Amino acid sequence: MSERRRTLNTLIRLGRALADPEPDPVGDATQVARRTAQALREPVQEAAGGLRARARDLRDRAAQRADDRLERLITERRGGESDPEVLALLARRRETREARLRQEDARRTLLAQAQTPAQRQVLRAVLDVTPWAGGAAGGVRYTHLLDRLAPAGDAATEMSVHRAIWTLAEAGVLAVSPHGEVSAVPPRAPLALPSSAAE
Repeated sequence: MSERRRTLNTLIRLGRALADPEPDPVGDATQVARRTAQALREPVQEAAGGLRARARDLRDRAAQRADDRLERLITERRGGESDPEVLALLARRRETREARLRQEDARRTLLAQAQTPAQRQVLRAVLDVTPWAGGAAGGVRYTHLLDRLAPAGDAATEMSVHRAIWTLAEAGVLAVSPHGEVSAVPPRAPLALPSSAAE
């Protein structure tokens, strides 16, 4: 009887040894390094985004001052009369600058709606391919977002990306097509009741 018990215990231990993989120190260290890099990436991306926005803002203000000064100099030099071509050129530059400011405002408005780091990452990736928010023309697919934001295939990271996409979609910030195309929804002006003129 004791021989059977020893055989059974040996088989149980062997089964556990086969079921439980040996700890892999290299794999564990790699996973810790990946998580650390991912945790540091978000603050660095936020700081870089803030610096880029500040640089764009400073550049736009400098361009505004230069255009105002140029317009004033042209007007003073010509005695109040300006060439229509010059005025048209200045108007085009002003329109371009105002369009860029509207794009930046739209981008800031959408990024302000992100509540978690995963939501900010998703929004940045989508806004990078959204022309009306200052991004390049293009599109991004749901699977591409998963591959880009959760490259290791870690279930927890993938779940946070899924959750971020669908939370933003439910909030009306993103739209997800039936074909998997993810796009940003332009911010709407706040609705207001019409003022009554009869009062």
